[in-house]
Amino acid sequence: MVNNKTLSEQTYLELSKMILNNKFSPGEKITEEYVATLLGVSRTTVKKAFTTLVMEGILEDIPRKGVFIKTYSNEEVLEIYDLREVVAGLSARYASMNVNMKDINYLESLYQKMETALSKNPFDFAEYSQCDMELHEAIIKFSGSKIVSEIITSFNLRIKPFNVAGVRDPNETIIEHRNIIDALKSGNPETAEFTMREHIKKAKNFL
Repeated sequence: MVNNKTLSEQTYLELSKMILNNKFSPGEKITEEYVATLLGVSRTTVKKAFTTLVMEGILEDIPRKGVFIKTYSNEEVLEIYDLREVVAGLSARYASMNVNMKDINYLESLYQKMETALSKNPFDFAEYSQCDMELHEAIIKFSGSKIVSEIITSFNLRIKPFNVAGVRDPNETIIEHRNIIDALKSGNPETAEFTMREHIKKAKNFL
């Protein structure tokens, strides 16, 4: 059941979350009836959420066929990664100017969980990936920019099926996350931005 935010806004957020969590596959058809039943809302409310997601390029409304999870070409995915690199870099730049010790301690706690997940045999992929996601979300939050948050969320919805965080060598990515946290701790905006951009660039190069 969806809680009021407004209802249409909350439906949009819930549907976005489902897409981010891979509840649907690229090219998969989704219907107003299915989502309305799943979330306990009216088809009219779902239709408004669909309209917003179509405008954002997350869904595709094909005449006489229905609404589908939009697919992207390899070239489009690379372009989105280029844009994501820039905006994620800005999120780190802004965060470096805003973070306090409580924020840093939270990032450190996530990093420690990632280290623990990496040390397990077998490697705890689910825990590592969850902490990876939470670390990036925290940095976006610490940036204090609603616009940056909205843009990155939109990018993530588009490239989620191509997310390579889970298939890159975690022994490499954990070093990159260590460097990002250290850059934020330094309070140097240029260093923080550069370090984050390098992290995203390496993810793109792995595609």
